[in-house]
Amino acid sequence: MKKYFLIVVLLLTMLAACSDPISENEAGIKYDSSLEGLTYNVEEQAWSPQLADVFKDETLEPMKEAYEIAIHHGDLLSYMPCYCGCYEMGHESNRDCFVEGVNDGIAEIDQMGFG
Repeated sequence: MKKYFLIVVLLLTMLAACSDPISENEAGIKYDSSLEGLTYNVEEQAWSPQLADVFKDETLEPMKEAYEIAIHHGDLLSYMPCYCGCYEMGHESNRDCFVEGVNDGIAEIDQMGFG
């Protein structure tokens, strides 16, 4: 039984390694897991160009608001445990699912909140 379990785990690992970095969530939003530079300027209240294009879609207003709350009220969210089970990725709180960090007024966005 352990032998079959190990084989299944190895096969799943290989499939995950070969998967396409572009995926689609339940809402039909396509995102690229290899994207970098997704940011929000706290002082100017401006999204990076890639995110600004995504958030032009009015149906994504709740997601945009969730990110803004995580950015502006990260201290509060840091007390809330992560609800999606992504502790393996280093997430320690709900805030980590949305914001990787804030440096010099620039919030680095984590795509986990995309869905």
